[in-house]
Amino acid sequence: MTNPAGHPVPNGPVAAPGWYPDPWAMAPLRFHDGYQWTPVTAPLPSGPPAPSDATTRALVPVGRTPLSIVAGYVALLSVLVVPAPVALVLGICALQQLRQRPGMYGRGRAIFAIVMGGFFTVVLAILIFSANR
Repeated sequence: MTNPAGHPVPNGPVAAPGWYPDPWAMAPLRFHDGYQWTPVTAPLPSGPPAPSDATTRALVPVGRTPLSIVAGYVALLSVLVVPAPVALVLGICALQQLRQRPGMYGRGRAIFAIVMGGFFTVVLAILIFSANR
C-alpha cells in the first residue's frame, strides 16, 4: 500500500483501530483501521474535553447547576455561622433544580450545603437562644 502522497507504507506492527496523528502530516489526524492507514482524515477536536471521571467532576465545577455551585461555597462560609441559613436554603433549592435537570451534576455540593447549613443554623439558634437568657 502507498500513502496519499504515493510513497510506500512501511511494514510495521498492527495498531488498534482509532484516530492517530497523521504520519504523513497531511492532516492533524488520520484513521487507522487496525491494519492500515485509511484516507479518512479529521481536524483536531476543538475545546477541552469534558471531564469523564468522578474525581475530575468533583474538583472542577463542570456540568453543575449554578445554584449548586453557589450553595457549596456558601456552605463553606457557614462555619462563620451567620450565612448558615442561606446555605441551607440554597442547598434545598439546588436539589430541586437538579431534579428538574436530570443530566446535570452538583448533588453532592447541594447536600453539603444542606448538612453544613443545617448544622450551623442549629449552632446559630443556640447562640441566639443562650444570648437572650
